[in-house]
Amino acid sequence: MLNILTEPIIRMDTAAGPGIRASLPEVYATLMADEVTAFPGLRPYPRHSWHAFLVQLGAMAMHRGGASSPPDDADAWANLIRGLTPDWPDDEPWQLVVDDITKPAFMQPPAKSAGKLAEYKNTVATPDDLDMLVTSKNHDLKSAVIADASADDWLFALVSLQTMEGFGGAGNYGISRMNGGLGSRPAFSLTPSTRPGAHVRRDIVALLEHHSSLLSNSGHTLLWTLPWDGTAAEGLTLERLAKLYIEVCRRVRMRSDRDGRLYAIRTSSKSARIDAKTSKGITDDPWTPIDRRDKKGEKALTMPNGGFTYKRVVDYLDASKFQLPPLMNLAPDERSGMQLVARAMVRGQGKTEGYYERVIPLRHGVVRMIGRRNGTQQLGELAKDRVDDVGAVQRILSHAIATFAARGDSANTSRPEQRQLARPWLNRLDEIVDADFFDDLQAEFEVDDRVKRELIRNDWRRDFLLRKARGILQDATDSLPCPAMLRYEARANAQGLFEGRIRNDGRLAALFAPQGDDDD
Repeated sequence: MLNILTEPIIRMDTAAGPGIRASLPEVYATLMADEVTAFPGLRPYPRHSWHAFLVQLGAMAMHRGGASSPPDDADAWANLIRGLTPDWPDDEPWQLVVDDITKPAFMQPPAKSAGKLAEYKNTVATPDDLDMLVTSKNHDLKSAVIADASADDWLFALVSLQTMEGFGGAGNYGISRMNGGLGSRPAFSLTPSTRPGAHVRRDIVALLEHHSSLLSNSGHTLLWTLPWDGTAAEGLTLERLAKLYIEVCRRVRMRSDRDGRLYAIRTSSKSARIDAKTSKGITDDPWTPIDRRDKKGEKALTMPNGGFTYKRVVDYLDASKFQLPPLMNLAPDERSGMQLVARAMVRGQGKTEGYYERVIPLRHGVVRMIGRRNGTQQLGELAKDRVDDVGAVQRILSHAIATFAARGDSANTSRPEQRQLARPWLNRLDEIVDADFFDDLQAEFEVDDRVKRELIRNDWRRDFLLRKARGILQDATDSLPCPAMLRYEARANAQGLFEGRIRNDGRLAALFAPQGDDDD
């Protein structure tokens, strides 16, 4: 029932119109033509789970079927996808509802015996109550509200749950492709466009043509086709899996009531489906950076709360701290018009701490240099210098604001509450810098001449960074409390301290060095 290979259940917005319904092979054909503008049923936070599913499935199907380039018609895609499930001529692995629990259904592993159905005691009425989003409070995103759900709402929820979920309490284990049950599965890749089709096609082609090692090994590919009763003895090791395996982490089955409304039933398991705890999330996932900072060993990046700030992205580009994933590598023909796309859902203790996404357009010169051996390192070094510049100004700004809070006494600014008053103003400077950080960085990076590059950097320091910091200091001294009779002196002392320190700071003092007269 609801065979996604043959029935038009996935809604797409395309150039031909909104809300077009298509089968999965038709989705692939439309994506390859870059005609998809959106999937109306797909909320923002499962974007990567759906993207990764399409890329992993497409790449493995093409590799298994010997296709050299992505097909442009739905029938060819249907044949390739079926090539991954030859043991199921009736397409059970591609149906949303299969009543026989001993047979697989889409993203729903089978049981070894019909009697196991009795274990599925928990009923899930809506797709948003099934997927991986944990809402501790019903504020920002209401839970269990998609009462009149379409079939693709359930499809997206299943993909999100089974490929992105973390630890959800006893008997509810998370995926293998993250470091621990409270980790995340972040995604970094390059793409010529953020349009769904261009991005999916680029990643499929990149895997097939330039990262064939991720496709060359044998092993299980679609883990929902394997029987699973939730026992510890059934745990799969990574060595038994294809490197691009699409996993499932929960025992769940879809059902349909008398009126045709879909719902889910689920149960727990005794252990994780994949025994990969010691891998620390390093599973050859082509989108996940590897964190090298821990002396105890490498591990998959777990995104912290706050998202992809410019400081964090600069860290991720530092090869001494992180190993970028394969899909962050340029293909030989990728030389202009590329964008860096970063996505992650941040998971906390029993809650979700936010979905984050950042797109950074890359200039031609930067793309060209990234393709060279030391290009990323050079870009990272320049970026780190700029981050250090901001840090130097923030330290001085913090001292100046604390001086104002201390009523002008710069020697009496050690109390934590005084420095804490400065934090929102430092954050404001970060936000201002963040808005154009990578555009400004790339403008400097594209200049080959060292002297011109230094002039660009100094102009940025003087005419942007310091000017913005002075404006923030003015706003802070206008807004923070201070007795009226002391405000003028406190402001003067804070501004005097700021100007004095920037003129004596090792990174900034050169901006104020006297210029010699030109000889005629």
